[in-house]
Parts: sequence; C-alpha cells; structure tokens
Amino acid sequence: MFRLTVEKGEPAGAVFDLQPGEYTLGRSRAASVRVLSSDVSGLHARIRVAAGVARVENLSQFGTRLNGQPVTGEAVLAAGQTLEIGKVTLLRVSQVEETGARVQGSGGARSLGRASPDAEAPTGEGANAATGEGANSAAAATRPLLSLGVTRAAAAVAAAATATAVEESDLTGVLSRPDPAHGGAEEDGMTRAMQTRVATPEEIGLLKANEQKRVRRRLYTGIAAAFAGLVLVAVLRPRTPPPENEIEWPMDAGGEYLDALEPAPGGGLKDGGYDLLYPDNKTFKKSSVPGGIALQGRIGRNLDVSMRVFLQEENETRLASLGRAEMVEDWIRQMSASGGSWSFDKPSPDVVFFGKKNGLLFTRVHYLRDGDGSWFGIASVVRHGCRRITVRAEVPAAERVRAESLLATRLLRVSEEFEFSHWEYNPASSSLSEEAALAQVRKDLERTAPATWVALESQLTGLLTQAVRAGHRATEEEALRHLAALRARQSLWFNSQQLAFDDALSRGNAASARKIMEFTKAVFSNVEDQRYFTVRKWKVR
Repeated sequence: MFRLTVEKGEPAGAVFDLQPGEYTLGRSRAASVRVLSSDVSGLHARIRVAAGVARVENLSQFGTRLNGQPVTGEAVLAAGQTLEIGKVTLLRVSQVEETGARVQGSGGARSLGRASPDAEAPTGEGANAATGEGANSAAAATRPLLSLGVTRAAAAVAAAATATAVEESDLTGVLSRPDPAHGGAEEDGMTRAMQTRVATPEEIGLLKANEQKRVRRRLYTGIAAAFAGLVLVAVLRPRTPPPENEIEWPMDAGGEYLDALEPAPGGGLKDGGYDLLYPDNKTFKKSSVPGGIALQGRIGRNLDVSMRVFLQEENETRLASLGRAEMVEDWIRQMSASGGSWSFDKPSPDVVFFGKKNGLLFTRVHYLRDGDGSWFGIASVVRHGCRRITVRAEVPAAERVRAESLLATRLLRVSEEFEFSHWEYNPASSSLSEEAALAQVRKDLERTAPATWVALESQLTGLLTQAVRAGHRATEEEALRHLAALRARQSLWFNSQQLAFDDALSRGNAASARKIMEFTKAVFSNVEDQRYFTVRKWKVR
C-alpha cells in the first residue's frame, strides 16, 4: 500500500493511505487527498494505484514535480520520492504493508476462547447439585454456583445474603440448625440449603472482588461509550470552511469545471468561428457593447465578488500591416482614449496560444481601470488576419490577489477551421508575381515534403499580407484555402508522429522514439506554431 505524508504545506504531518483506485489531489472539497496551501489548484494532480504500481498525472497549469522534475503525462511513483504541488506543498511517497482485519462483532472487537464467568448458569442436575444435601450454608452454595458460571444477578443476591448473615451474627461464628427433635428440617424433608452459617472472610473477599470487577467493567464501558460519542461529535459537527484565499473556477459535486459558452457575434464555434468561455454559475447576464458583448456576474464561494467579461472585435485592413507588438500598443492607445483612467502593465512576453492544433498566438496585458469603480483586469489580444480580437476579464481592484489566477484562464474556444485559417502580418515579399507565387504553392502542396512546410507557410502568410494591402481579394481567398490545406496536412502528420513515438516508447525502443522525436522537432521549427513547444515536451526515458 502506498502512503503520502505531507512534509511541507497544509495540513502539515497529514498521512494519506492509497489503496488500489484513483485519487485526486488539490484544495477542492471534491479532491480525494485534500491539501490546503493557497498555491495548489482545486484539482491539481491525479494518482492511479493498480497492480502494485502508482502513477501520478498533472492536472494543473501550475505544474506538479516529482523529485524536482516536472510531471508530463503519467509518472511512476516509488518509495522515497517527493511530490511537489505548487510552490509550498511537499509530499513524501512511501510504501507500507497492509495489516490483517480484526474480527468484529456487534459490540466491537471480540476475542474467541472459553465462556466468560458471566455466562448463564447451567440447568438440570448440575444446577440441582448446588442445593442438594452436600450444601450446608448459603455461602457454601455460592462457591459451586460461581464455579458453574452463575449470572451476575445470582452472585449479587448471594453476596447480599452472606453480608446479611455476617451482620446478624456479628461475625461470631455461630451456626444455627433446626432441632430434629422439634420437627427439624431433616425429619420434615426440608433441604439443608435452608440452613445458614456465617461466611468466612475468604468468601466475603471473593464476593467483594467480583462486585468490584463488575463495577469497573461498567465504568470502563461508560467511559468508552462517552469517548466514542465525543469522537463522533468532533467528526460530524459542522466545520467552518477555510478562508477563500484564492477564488477558483466553479465546479460541480464531481469536481468537473462548470463552463458556459457564448458564441462570438461573427459566428460561434459550431459555425467555424469561436466561443467566449465564462463561469456557468447562473449569475452572468449578457449585454451589448461597441464591437462585441459583455457578461456581468458574480464569482467566489459565496458569489460575493463581481466579475465582468468583455469580447470585442475589429476588422480593419490597417491591422494587417502592423507587427504583433505594434498591434497591441495600438489597442492600448485606443482603450486609454476610450474614457476613464487606465493603467497598463508591460505586455507579457510569454508565448501563449488559443486552440489545440497550430494555435492562435495572443498577448496578455494586465491593467487597472478607474471609472465606474476601481477594477483590475487581464486582457488577451489576438490578431486573425485583418481582425483584432480582444477578450478581457476584470474584478474589483481589492480582489486582485484572490482572483488573478481565475482571470488568467484562456477564455476563447476556437474551431478547427478558425485555427487553420489564422495568419498574421509577414513583411517578407516574394520576387515572383502573385500568380507565379500561387502556382509555386500549388506545386509544393502536391508533394508530401514536411521539411518544406515552414518555408511554405511563410510564403503563404507573406502573400496574404501583400494581397490584403493591395486589395487583391481573389489572391487573398486562394492563399487562405492553401494555408488551411497545409495546416490540415500538418495536423494529420503530427498526430501520426505522436502515435509512432508513443508506440516506440511502449515497446521499449528508445532509439526509434528518439529518432521520431528529433525529426518532428526539425519539421516544427516555427516558434509561432504551438506544436513547436508540444514536441519539445516529449521525453525518451
């Protein structure tokens, strides 16, 4: 059995035993292994235990590390390793042997053996022997009854009778017998059990000891019951949830994110366009703004934090002549002049994409805005040919620390058609005429030559930039069709390479896997293609 021990983070010192099955780690109440550090995602990682092997998989954009190395795909856990979640939490992996189950009865753990002295007294001849002629007194009768297993009630009665006899005789040792000459018990057939004598000190001590044991058992049983009750109260009492140090995307009871999608004004994902993503907690209301839409609702555990999401789009020929950095600066100037007081951070240099294939590069910009209140927001600016698409999400400035991670969520879901037709400004010009350049592209597309794809893509984006600026619509439309066909071919080839790489790894052929990986890296050498980064995450063990 595998065991996780929290060495750093919250709850420090906690131990989690992992039986065969699937477990999720994170701060969400839906997580199987719940860790409370503020830098841990709601569902941060998943561990699967099967056939004596445990594997961990990262689920968070913030990453999971095993022995200091980032987890990509699934990684095998071994005793002695450390699992880092976020920047603070550190869990130690160990293996322990499972112990056997104890025999449990209706009253708890029981031991098997001889009958207890508290068992019921036997009936029949054995019981009658205690009251036969061989008994001379109540105390003498008590001993054989105890040895036969009398009930506690019978023992108590015998003890009371003996104590009474002791008190009445004042421990003088006087023995009273009926006189046979005056109709004694023997002549009348009375049993000798009716005769009494003073109990010996040994007999009295034995009875007192038995009574004390009975009282102690009752006391211990009462203490155990009270302790169990206190434990149940402590476990089942309503708990005050921890402070919401980080506002998370809402999830359902099963730990699945609650997503809502709003189609773009120019066409949604189903129509070959894209959708706007926002939290599906039934609080958001839609309204129109210049060039797009706005959604306003509330987020947080108690839905006590306002959130706004804006989607705006421009379609201008001049945008095709601006580099990406110029295009973003142009948007910043435009927003600064739109009213209110804006303060923009320097645009992020990180390379980030929308989509799942070649991807749409976008630039992320943080800002503060004063107008109808003080707001903190994150804008994502993307260019698609002559179109500039901006999606921004904002919350009250006072909630910046708690909500910044949620605002950084990628809020666009794009279709495959929209992704394949994406292009940006390319100042490279060809010495060929537009018709000659298109003829060369058609010829290159007829053959499968992955090594030429980067150059061919650059030729097409340069041709598109030139055609749009010149207003040559027919050239633009044909170049777009060829670009989409090239992207579709790249996608199929990349998927086949990934399958071949995974198959080589599964067969333990590291040399073949490495060869496939290096060739794929050479084909996808354009840093503005998402697959450039994907293939460089492949690892040969």
